[in-house]
Amino acid sequence: MGPMPNAPERTSLRFQPFPASPRLRAARALYTLALVLLPFCLIATPLGLLPAAVCTLLAVLLAPDRIWSARLDAGRPLLWMLLAVALVALVVSTSTLIHHDRWSEAGNRGRVLVMPLAMLLVIGLAPPRAALWSGAVLGLFGACAVALVQLWQGVARSDGWINAITFGDLTVLLMGLVVFLRPSGRLLLTIAATCAGLVTVVLSGTRGAWPAAVLVLVIALISRANGGKARRWEFLALAGLAVVALAALLPHVSERVEELRGDIQRYAVGDADSSSGARIELIGMAVDELQRQPWTGVGVGHFERVVLASPECQPPEPLSWCDLDHAHSDFPEWGATMGIPGIVALLALYGVPAWLFVRQLRMRPFPRRSRSAALAGLMTVVSFVLCGLSQSMWAHQLSGGAYLTLVGILLGFSLREDPRKG
Repeated sequence: MGPMPNAPERTSLRFQPFPASPRLRAARALYTLALVLLPFCLIATPLGLLPAAVCTLLAVLLAPDRIWSARLDAGRPLLWMLLAVALVALVVSTSTLIHHDRWSEAGNRGRVLVMPLAMLLVIGLAPPRAALWSGAVLGLFGACAVALVQLWQGVARSDGWINAITFGDLTVLLMGLVVFLRPSGRLLLTIAATCAGLVTVVLSGTRGAWPAAVLVLVIALISRANGGKARRWEFLALAGLAVVALAALLPHVSERVEELRGDIQRYAVGDADSSSGARIELIGMAVDELQRQPWTGVGVGHFERVVLASPECQPPEPLSWCDLDHAHSDFPEWGATMGIPGIVALLALYGVPAWLFVRQLRMRPFPRRSRSAALAGLMTVVSFVLCGLSQSMWAHQLSGGAYLTLVGILLGFSLREDPRKG
């Protein structure tokens, strides 16, 4: 017998023209719409993630074969993401079983499959990246309008339809998308949207979002300063408008700084019944609980068990923050509720995507678009970690879902635009 004929070599989806099938075209259009609606509706409307989720579900139902084929183009990054997802799911499920809790309590932590799915959708359906950028621009303008209306109505801290802290933190994530995914020729719109984001962050009164917002601006300025003449002009424009925006908002910033100073002074004399004092106490409780139950914690999503058992929250005069059900900091909360395995799982949830984005940034040669998608993804992870130092980001479905979805989308864009993949 003669030798068996070799199987035809598979051509990467990236090098194939997108099929003319009406079914696949409809799926692509729906997912493109989802990329616009995700950042636009996130905090600028009361709808949150719902519109984007509906469009994504319809796209998946229309093109499951195309999405499944994309796994071959995703390569090893998909494998690493699936390993991180499996670790988080295992830790969350084990905690739920050990403590005999309801599975609904593990919801925000258990939706990690969204990450690899979003990555495959981007690779398989090839939506335009400008859709995500456009939605983020609309989202920042919409959030700023909401914040200004609430300021006019006398609301002390703008919070949209969620809470002030989450409102400010998610604004920073949108700023990163607008700054690092900017298409050519959209500098003025990018600057205007970034200034709108700064206004929103300050009016939300969210001090924990300030380091992340500053880091986004600093990295953006550095990336522009190291380019040619046109990019240096962009650097000067961004720097000038950032200074003007911060100067205009200085009274609001000064007010929040004074409140922080007062909280610290009160805590120093033994009064923990303040915003900053409560955070210090909650983190201390979380650390103590981790030491008591280092391998199991008190159960995923049940930090209130730690709070209600503390002496400060006993009758007849519990402190004002005793109704809080989270630690206001991600790592202490994951440790207190799931023990050391919870901390390891959270490290994987941040560390694996960050490493994959850094890996894309370090590849040579790379196109400018691939680098900016990876940089936007890395800043999404870093911003989420920084905001999570003073807020339990995973205690809220909106912030946790936004992180998982955006990380998957941006990794998909960075892989699809990398000519060395396939």
